[in-house]
Amino acid sequence: MPLEIYIYLLIAIVLILLTLTIYYRFKIRNIYKRFTKIPDILSSGISGSGNKKFITSIENKSSRLNTYNGFQNIKELVNNISEQFKRNSKLTDTILDSVSMGIMIVGSDRKIIKINNPLLSLFHLENRKARGETTMMVFNNVKLESMIIDTIKNRISKKENIIFYRDEDLYLNIETILIEFESDNTEDKSISIEPETGRELNVLVLARNVTQKVEFSKLRSQFVANVSHEMRTPLTSIKGYLETVVDSDLKDRQLVEKYLNKSLEEVDRLNFLIKDILDLSRIEYRRNVIFKSDIDLVEIIRDSIDSVDILAEENSIAIEFEHAKNSIKYRSDEELFRQLIGNIIKNTIFYSGSGSKLKIHLSEDEEKIYLSFTDNGNGIAKEDLPYIFQRFFRGKSPYSSKRIGSGLGLSIVKHTVDLHGGKIKVTSRPNIETSFDIVLPKDI
Repeated sequence: MPLEIYIYLLIAIVLILLTLTIYYRFKIRNIYKRFTKIPDILSSGISGSGNKKFITSIENKSSRLNTYNGFQNIKELVNNISEQFKRNSKLTDTILDSVSMGIMIVGSDRKIIKINNPLLSLFHLENRKARGETTMMVFNNVKLESMIIDTIKNRISKKENIIFYRDEDLYLNIETILIEFESDNTEDKSISIEPETGRELNVLVLARNVTQKVEFSKLRSQFVANVSHEMRTPLTSIKGYLETVVDSDLKDRQLVEKYLNKSLEEVDRLNFLIKDILDLSRIEYRRNVIFKSDIDLVEIIRDSIDSVDILAEENSIAIEFEHAKNSIKYRSDEELFRQLIGNIIKNTIFYSGSGSKLKIHLSEDEEKIYLSFTDNGNGIAKEDLPYIFQRFFRGKSPYSSKRIGSGLGLSIVKHTVDLHGGKIKVTSRPNIETSFDIVLPKDI
C-alpha cells in the first residue's frame, strides 16, 4: 500500500479521536454542571475555598482529556469525576446535618430536593419519604406554603414565626430565601427552570426551633399572674379580718381572738408562698449548676422527718423510714436535696388525710440512688395526675382548699430531680396507695 494512503488513514484516525475527545469532554462537563449546582450553592456560604479547589481539580482533569487515548482513559476520567462529586456531596450533607437549625431546598414546583437531619428529626420524618414530595404533603402548613410561593413569585426573602399543630405544638422561626442561577439543562423536566429567563429556581428554607422560648414566655406570664392572684387572696383575707376586729371596738374578746388567729394563718400562708417562690426562682436560676458536696442521704432524711414531727403529730400522720444501709453517701447539693425531701413529706402530711401512714425507702446500686415515698391516704385523682407538678396546681381533693401551702412544693421537687438528671414517677390508687418513686444517677 502506498505511503500516502497510510498518511491519509492516520490523519483520519486522529480526526476521529479528536472529535470523540471533544464530544465526551463537553458531555462530561455538562453532567458535572448538572449534579453540582445545588451542593455548590449550599457549600459556597460555608466553605467557598473548598469549592474552588474542587472545580479547579475537575477542570484540570478535563483539560488533560486531549492527552488521553481511547475509551478506557475516558472511563477513568468519568470515574474520577464521579468519586470527587460523591465526596463533595457527602461533605455538604455532613455539614448540613451538623447544623442545629433545619435546612431544606425546595424547587419552584414546591417539591423537596434536599432536607437535613435536624429538620427530619423535628417532624419524625424519613429522608427517602420526604425527598421528592411537595412541602404541602409533608408539612401540611398553609403559611409555610404561602411563604415559599411568595418567595418564588416576588423574588423576596420572607421571615415568619409559624405554629405547626401536632400532639405537642412546634413553634418555628421560618426564613425562605430564593436561589437562582443559569441552567444549561433546559430539557431536563426534573429541574425547576423559569421559562421566561431560563434560570433555575429553588428556595432555601431555614427553620429555627423557638418552641422552648415561646413556652418559657407563656410560663413566665402565667407565673406572674398566678403569683399575683395567690398573694392577693391572703392579703384580702387579712385585711377583712383586721377591719372586722377594728369595727368591733375590741369588745368581743372571742371574736377578736378568732379573727386574729385567722389573720395569722393567712400570714403563714403568705410566708409559705414567698419562701417557695424564692426557692423555685433560685432553683431555676441555677438550672445548670449544682453545688456538689459529699452528703449522707440517711442523715438528711432523718433530719427532714424530725423537722416536721410536730406537724405530722398534729395531722395524725405516721412516718416510717427504711434504708438498705446505715449510711448512703451521695455527691449532690445538700440544700436542694433537703428541699426535695421536705416538700414531698409536707405534701403527704397536708393532703393524705388524718391517720395516714407514710413509708420512705432508700437504697442504691453502683450507678443510681432509689428513693420512694408511699402512703395509704386520700391519693390523687386520675385526672389530676398529669398536672400535679404544675405551679400553683391544686387537685379536687377537699383537703386542698383547707390546707396552708403555696401550690409550688411539687414543682420544686420536679425541678430538683430534673436538675440532678433523674426521673420521678407518680402512681396513685385513692385511699389505697400513692407512691412517688425517684431515681437519681450518681454521676451528675
